[in-house]
Amino acid sequence: MNSYFTEKQPKSTFSVGYLVSAFIILLLFSVVALISAVGIYRISIEGSKNLLENRAVDIAVSLGFTLERIGLRNELFPELVATDRWDDLAFLVLYDQDGTVLLHSNPLMVGRSRIDPDVERVISEKRPKIHFATLATGEEVFVLDFPLHLHLSEQGNSGSENNIDLEQSRATEEIESVDNARAYCLRVSLHPYPARTILRKANFQLALIGLALTTLWVLTFFFLWAWRRNYRLEAMLRKQERMAALGEMAAVLAHEIRNPLSSIKGFAQFYLEGTTDPDERADFSVIVEESRRLEGLTADLLTYARPIMLNEEKFDTERFCQEIKRSIAPLRGDVKFHMLCEKLELRLDREKLMQVVFNLVRNAIDAVSEIKGGEVWFSMKSSGPVLMLTVEDNGPGLSLDVKNRLFEPFVTTKAKGTGLGLAIVDRLLEAMGGEIGFSDREGSGVIVKITLPYRIDN
Repeated sequence: MNSYFTEKQPKSTFSVGYLVSAFIILLLFSVVALISAVGIYRISIEGSKNLLENRAVDIAVSLGFTLERIGLRNELFPELVATDRWDDLAFLVLYDQDGTVLLHSNPLMVGRSRIDPDVERVISEKRPKIHFATLATGEEVFVLDFPLHLHLSEQGNSGSENNIDLEQSRATEEIESVDNARAYCLRVSLHPYPARTILRKANFQLALIGLALTTLWVLTFFFLWAWRRNYRLEAMLRKQERMAALGEMAAVLAHEIRNPLSSIKGFAQFYLEGTTDPDERADFSVIVEESRRLEGLTADLLTYARPIMLNEEKFDTERFCQEIKRSIAPLRGDVKFHMLCEKLELRLDREKLMQVVFNLVRNAIDAVSEIKGGEVWFSMKSSGPVLMLTVEDNGPGLSLDVKNRLFEPFVTTKAKGTGLGLAIVDRLLEAMGGEIGFSDREGSGVIVKITLPYRIDN
């Protein structure tokens, strides 16, 4: 049996290490995928913005050459906006230095003057400016304010003579110097349809990657939950196999030990009662006492190893606590025992609960029996749907090594202890659906708390 269980443990350790490695790899993959997705999304945003900006700059430069060549024609901007070639144009505006609208895609706006800080800044700084604006219709458009320096005649500027022939325009360009060029601001507004298409694709890609990662993590956690559940079932199965083997061994031991042990104890008691020699009585008393201790050991071993069957019955806590008090009376000695029991009518396995409480109280009494002023406190009360039992002592407490191995069988700090008391308590509470916890008492000692679901009989 020992070789069987030692073969199983490395497999579980390898499985845990493999899952941890897989989890780390998955985490790194998710981080890289998320960083890549965010990077691609930001590149898509910048690309869509650059697309609009380059498109607007191309239109502005082309219009600058056109205006330089043909002058200010009122019908130019409406024609450009209406043409299919530039279907992404929302509107066009040409401002002079005073903010007056010289040309507009809407002829009704020509000649109007308003203060526009963006236009003034573009003309004064001679640098283009881009921004988004919302039209009266609620549509958001991309706007480029582009500075222009044009050589236009006064007639062209006033719009009175728009048809200047090509030869006269070229002659004017040769005569006029750069100082005669006037500054203008050309506003190009575009519908952001192409950019929004790029953004929609980027959003879809980001959402798709996010959904894929979410699905992957959900499946991973589901797998981990299933693996953990399976691991617990395997551990429970191994424990049941150990318990079955231990139970079989305990049954054999009980059968092989109890009969000769009963004979030994019976003969020892017979000769103890029939002799008056002090030395013989002392020897036979040792035999009787050790026989009883061995009987207790075999009884504990059978209790720990056998499958636990619950037998619930109705009882009240007052009688239960009085019986506990009577049972521990021979063990108390100089130890002060304090008891506080809330009156309740319960339906539980009374015998198993009695064994749990008796073992814990006996351990607490043993812990303080060798110190001066040893005290033990026991309380039983209800807290909502659970029964709360507390055993407290002012003894020396528990070492860290003992705390880590409290419920292991045959682990004890007593000279004549079997090491099965707390192991049996743990087994019984597990069968009844209860939980047990140990904590250090302020000053010195140990506090044992038990929570146990119960039913109240009205």
